[in-house]
Amino acid sequence: MIKNKPQCYSRPSLGILRSQLSRPKRSQFNFTWLFAIIAGVIILILAIYGTTKIIETKRHQTDTETGKSLSILTNPMQAGWAEGRYNKITFRQETKINNLCNDFEFGRNDISVATSSGVGKEWIQAGGATSIHDKYIFSSSEQGKEYYIFSRAFEFPYKVSDLIFLSTKNYCFVNPSTKIQRDIEGMGVQNIEVINCSSNSVEVCFNSECDISVYGDETSGRVVKDDGDYEYVGNLLYGAIFADKEVYDCNVKRLLYRTGKIADVFIDVGRKREAREIGTNLVPHLILFQGLVMNSTSDDLISLQPLAKDIGLINDKEVAGVW
Repeated sequence: MIKNKPQCYSRPSLGILRSQLSRPKRSQFNFTWLFAIIAGVIILILAIYGTTKIIETKRHQTDTETGKSLSILTNPMQAGWAEGRYNKITFRQETKINNLCNDFEFGRNDISVATSSGVGKEWIQAGGATSIHDKYIFSSSEQGKEYYIFSRAFEFPYKVSDLIFLSTKNYCFVNPSTKIQRDIEGMGVQNIEVINCSSNSVEVCFNSECDISVYGDETSGRVVKDDGDYEYVGNLLYGAIFADKEVYDCNVKRLLYRTGKIADVFIDVGRKREAREIGTNLVPHLILFQGLVMNSTSDDLISLQPLAKDIGLINDKEVAGVW
């Protein structure tokens, strides 16, 4: 009987065993690196998101402070007894100045600022609004680095307030009256050309059609724009040219309310003079005028003008006028 010989197996060397034990499996290698890459990407995204939010928060704070400073910067624009004033504000980057108007009684302009940026969103929500109660700011929805500001007094027939006009576009006045041309040239408003128009300017044509058409003169008339018709008297002409319809109508309503309140003061002055036997013919006219203007709108300006003019003439004829 022949016995089967046992099979012989070669024993692996100790070095080979160690090499096999220490070598990671391919699947284990791939998962480890995939996890590290995903985790790194997530951390990077969170870091960028956090940095962007910090920058946007800072931008919002800066825009809020800029809006507050605009109220201070427009203080010198109050003309007082001067004919008018002109100034320019320059920003470091493209800037939007938002003007929301509230026409309840004396009302207010709520001014907010938004600036563009190359980090994060180009535009974010505007900074907190600053409420300006004692000014009448006429502007439209524009953006730019340079804003031009000038002011003119509004008299109806007495001094009511100063009007502030804010714009960043270039304008060209075609065939304006001699007085309007002298006003613009006298103040040196840089973004308003007269007669000779640049290719990038908005044309404002007097008694003819173009980008903005003005039918009237420096005393009264109508401005025709894409967003509607604007009736104006006196220096409200500039408000009709530079402001959006909503802002214009709101500010005019505020001004007419203020006109009525000032008339109330003059009525009291006239009555006190009558009590001292200093005759005046103004009181009944002022009472009528006050009752009309307090509830009027921009659509009533031209119809109110003859009465305002008559009151002004009566006051000028008085030995001592009420104003």
